[in-house]
Amino acid sequence: MGSEQYDWLRFVVGYTAARLGLLLALVVFGAFTGAVLFPSLVTFLPYSMIGIKNFFTQPDVKSVVGTVVICLFLIWVFFDDGRKHTAYEEWSLTTIFAVLIMVGMFYFIPAIFRDSFNAEGKGEIFYMVLYYPAGWVIDLLGDNYIIGVMFSILVMLGTAFAAYVISYKTYVKKHPVLLSSGRHLTVDSSDKMIEENDTEE
Repeated sequence: MGSEQYDWLRFVVGYTAARLGLLLALVVFGAFTGAVLFPSLVTFLPYSMIGIKNFFTQPDVKSVVGTVVICLFLIWVFFDDGRKHTAYEEWSLTTIFAVLIMVGMFYFIPAIFRDSFNAEGKGEIFYMVLYYPAGWVIDLLGDNYIIGVMFSILVMLGTAFAAYVISYKTYVKKHPVLLSSGRHLTVDSSDKMIEENDTEE
């Protein structure tokens, strides 16, 4: 394995571990926000808004709130990642795809084993917190747990990927000199991503 391949692999492993840890932390925070913090804030609404209060305290709505909170933080983090990676010439669609796929796979693995045993007590709480953002999707899909979890992962990581790409586009527009580097991707007039090659002889 060449030095460049080793450096890339080491970067991907470290970046994946960091972003998986971030996602898990955000899921816990999102669950706390949706299940505890948001309903607590809703109680301050006047009694005349009892219909709105009841709506906002529904389990599906609280799960959506948790998902939105997670996605907002992912947008912030991955937008900053895209900017930094572009500035330091570490931008790569291959890298971000590899990282997001692995993060999604590691996050999804526990869902596969949920139905292999009766989750009770601490086990039930573990799954309720870990897949809290998937609650509204699972209910929307008729209690299809596996598909619901998969779709919620796609929503969160799709948001992260979009923020990363938008960050790249924004940064290179402000610093067009970066497009002269063959290590970057650029956007042509039809707004399609293409690989840029050095044309210098």
